[in-house]
Amino acid sequence: MPFIRSYNGAMKQLASIGKGTCSGACKSSWIRIFRYSVSSKTNPLGLNKTQRKAMKEKIQEVAGRQGKAQHAKTLKRYAGRPSPSLPANDYCGKKKQGNDGNMYESRPNVAGVCSWKRVD
Repeated sequence: MPFIRSYNGAMKQLASIGKGTCSGACKSSWIRIFRYSVSSKTNPLGLNKTQRKAMKEKIQEVAGRQGKAQHAKTLKRYAGRPSPSLPANDYCGKKKQGNDGNMYESRPNVAGVCSWKRVD
């Protein structure tokens, strides 16, 4: 790892990414390096279990990626329907509130493909 050999140094760098002082190629390079260090069995930063968990959460926070649920809500194909603005296959067996205010449950059909069914 270039110039960072401790948990505290890594967290300081992630904080600077979160503030916006490191962006673009700088941000993507450091995020890639930190993801490797968290998932690597060689443990280049010497992280313990709690530090590893905290660092994973911080990486997700500053990486700037949207989760499936956030991304799905912005898609036009999910916005105009009465069922929830989420793909049913990603939430199979779960209940969610639909765009019309009613509760829906994602149920699999015979082929195993889930779809939203209104719960009465």
